[in-house]
Amino acid sequence: MKKYIISLCGLALLWTTGCKKTVIEQITQITRDTSIVKLPEYVITDYGAIADGKTDCGPVINKIINIMPASGGTIIIPIGDFLVNTTINVNKSFITISGLNTGLRSNVDVPVSGLTAPGGGSKLILGTATSAITVPLLPQVNGSTNRVSGLEIKNLLISGGATSHGIGINILQDNDGTRIDNVVGINLTMGLYANASDAMIINSCWISECQNSINLANGIQNTITDCQLGAQPGGITVKLDNQQNFSFTGNQVYPDGNVNLQLNNSTYGNISSNNFQSYYVGVIELNSSDYNIINDNIFWMRIPSDPTKQLRGNTNDYGVLRIAGNGNLISSNSITCDWVSPTTNPVTINSLSGTSNTYDDLKISDISSSRVFDVDETTQIVNCVPASKVFVNGDAANVFINY
Repeated sequence: MKKYIISLCGLALLWTTGCKKTVIEQITQITRDTSIVKLPEYVITDYGAIADGKTDCGPVINKIINIMPASGGTIIIPIGDFLVNTTINVNKSFITISGLNTGLRSNVDVPVSGLTAPGGGSKLILGTATSAITVPLLPQVNGSTNRVSGLEIKNLLISGGATSHGIGINILQDNDGTRIDNVVGINLTMGLYANASDAMIINSCWISECQNSINLANGIQNTITDCQLGAQPGGITVKLDNQQNFSFTGNQVYPDGNVNLQLNNSTYGNISSNNFQSYYVGVIELNSSDYNIINDNIFWMRIPSDPTKQLRGNTNDYGVLRIAGNGNLISSNSITCDWVSPTTNPVTINSLSGTSNTYDDLKISDISSSRVFDVDETTQIVNCVPASKVFVNGDAANVFINY
């Protein structure tokens, strides 16, 4: 498309003695390319997939991936029940797998007649395959690590079916720019596992009623935001291993899992504005994790239906928040603990190892225990509890308390 722009270059009227001069207008021609590149879309039912919950759709989707150009494209999962007995292997970049909507999201929702609960929406139902969608390990390219870029999975429900098993999304290969948006995972052993992710975004997902919800390993600059998450008893809702510069914000974490959020060797993270609920000690655990900020969260440990399980077999000094690492800042959080046995002096915050951890402006509802804090040396506690509520492992002179 060509567009003409008229430019007035120094148009002037010069008045002299009975004389007028006009500068000629100049026309500049600009050529502009307005073409838009649209990546191809593939509706799986056009290629033979059947939404009956009985016919394996994995081979159909893998065939589509194999015929896609290097520039990628979008695979459309229509509304219906699509069985996965053959794992969907995403082995190239710039692929989008998109449903039309996630339908009902929970076993608590009323199922639609004839469908595997929960009903409605675009659904992948995990059958005999160990995972529904996998990014497999890929061979090196010219001696360098291969990377899968620009994968997007959205608007889709992935279910283990009638029995809880398998992995919903299993990303094994180095990847960057992956986005998981509005995905529901239910009745799975693991909702989402991702290794070696760079700048992954997990947004507005509902991954609950799974044994474990999310596990990210060996990544950098990954974000989990505005999700609703919940593991089953004995599981870990979110586990972050060897993560750097990550963000976990605005999430709702439900109470069934043994641990809501566990960090292992993870650094420079921002954990803020989340609502954590649990029935057990160890709502959040930092293990060998340094320089993380835990700010403006709500923590609520409730009494479980079986009160004997609140301590998960641990002693009462285990801690509701359990911190092992250096230079972590825990500030402006609200912590409510409904202790089964408050008279046994249980520990709310256990700062069990590391140096220079700081606790600032924590609103703790129950401070009747003489060990609200159990801390090591070099810890700073500011505007949280009086010194009488702090038990120090080591030289108390090295612990700064201002209340």
